Amino acid sequence: MSRSILISFAVYVIVATSVATWVYHDALRTALANDRESGQVRLLAATSRLRGQLDIFRALANIIAATPRMAQAFDPESNVDVQPDLTTLRLTYGAWEIELVNPDGHVVASSSPNRADKVYSSGLVQAALNGRLGYAIELENGRRLMRFSRRMSGTASTGIGLVVVSANLAELEFEWPVIPEPIIFFDVEGLSMSANRPDLLFLSNAGDPEEARFPLNDPQDVANARLWLFAPVNELAGEVQMLSADIPQLQLTAKILLNTRNTRATVLLRTGLAVALLIVFALIGAIFVQQRRRLALKSRHSATLEQRVEERTVELRVAQDELVKSSNLAALGRLSAGISHELNQPLAAILNFAENGRRLIDRSRTSEAAENLTLITDQIRRITRIIGNLRAFARQEHTPSERIDLNLVIRQAITLTQSDIASSGVTLKLSLPEHAVFVMAGKIRLEQVVLNLVSNALDAMQSIHDKTLTIVLEDLEEQVMLSVRDSGAGIQDPTRVFEPFYTTKELGSSKGLGMGLALSFGLVASFGGNLSCRNLVNGAEFIMTLPVAGDAS
Repeated sequence: MSRSILISFAVYVIVATSVATWVYHDALRTALANDRESGQVRLLAATSRLRGQLDIFRALANIIAATPRMAQAFDPESNVDVQPDLTTLRLTYGAWEIELVNPDGHVVASSSPNRADKVYSSGLVQAALNGRLGYAIELENGRRLMRFSRRMSGTASTGIGLVVVSANLAELEFEWPVIPEPIIFFDVEGLSMSANRPDLLFLSNAGDPEEARFPLNDPQDVANARLWLFAPVNELAGEVQMLSADIPQLQLTAKILLNTRNTRATVLLRTGLAVALLIVFALIGAIFVQQRRRLALKSRHSATLEQRVEERTVELRVAQDELVKSSNLAALGRLSAGISHELNQPLAAILNFAENGRRLIDRSRTSEAAENLTLITDQIRRITRIIGNLRAFARQEHTPSERIDLNLVIRQAITLTQSDIASSGVTLKLSLPEHAVFVMAGKIRLEQVVLNLVSNALDAMQSIHDKTLTIVLEDLEEQVMLSVRDSGAGIQDPTRVFEPFYTTKELGSSKGLGMGLALSFGLVASFGGNLSCRNLVNGAEFIMTLPVAGDAS
């Protein structure tokens, strides 16, 4: 068994190596061909750019040669001073020099002073005198100058002469865009006269022993491409492709060097990915075989495991049913305590009014006793409404909303809790607008929310010495905002205060269940508003916002 695995592994390694080698050479051949195509485009752009720059000066030579005023400079009897004109043309077109030259090559007029001793080469002069456009690249004081010459058009009386327009190649190269590939222009003698890198200038590519050699050696044919070793001074040697393009109009040859380092790195990456895929396929095959073995082993234990799962599922269902029953019983107990909490305040008010009424009757103050009976009747109605509201909440019933004056609701809540405020020693700070503030809500439900907020604030300050209750109502045009602030100890967890059954009070009579704020939150939301809370430096603040109701019409 192990021998067959070793043989299979050896065969796989041989196949994978062959595939990787083929992928590498094919990818390298394609990548080098793509580099040549893109390099040819960049080389064509560079040659077109240089021709376009030099065409300006070639055209300038033709224009000056056809200007009669310039031809008068060769007339011995003429007093025309053309130097200012030549200077203006030089500055306008960016030429290095513009000079008028006689057939002997001596300067007759120049755009710059002190040029009378300049003598031009016979080749440049003879080409112009023979009616052709002369051009040559010459070195003058370390400057590389491209010169164009043209015979002046004129009569025999003006004499024979020519114009020479010189362009500084360094200034033209300054306008070239920055590209990473070296681009070099060689003259007919194989000397690099223009390049986008200064260190590649004045290097010979023609084997002249007196000139410094251009650093290009050891060509090799690789993947249908000829690659050279490019080793400039102070740089690491690198492998390049070289593309050439002739410029016969200027007797120049342009060459671009394309570095293959990134290309080879990309090809190696692609080959590595291919090898990685082969390895992945091998691993998948090995995993598949191993998985088949594991499946056979797992099938032996599946029946036992399934039986255990079924037994555990039954146990979990029984435990879940018991938990639901316990939760329901606990919720029922908390709900009973919550109902007593909601009804405690009006019942306490009825007891208070009844005792006061009995004292008033004993004192024969029947009119005041009648008022107390009226207040008792109101509290009984309130109890009825609270019970009805709880029933509606349990049945998810909703009474229709109406325009309610929130200002009046707040004042009624203060009246109902006035005795608690006074007996607890609470300082009340009330800030309400003088005008009515209307909102759309159910009257009883809104009263329940406000009364609940005030009652909770009073409960929060029971153990505090300095007790201050602040109620502020603000009309914000599109909505109203009610703020109820206490000076208590704050809320331990404000994020849970509106959860059902969450409370910090004791359960029982006149204590809390944790349903009041949860119900209030739902009621405010049903009115289209929002109820929130936050802790302050001293105490807590509950904020209720409701949309402003429109006009009654």
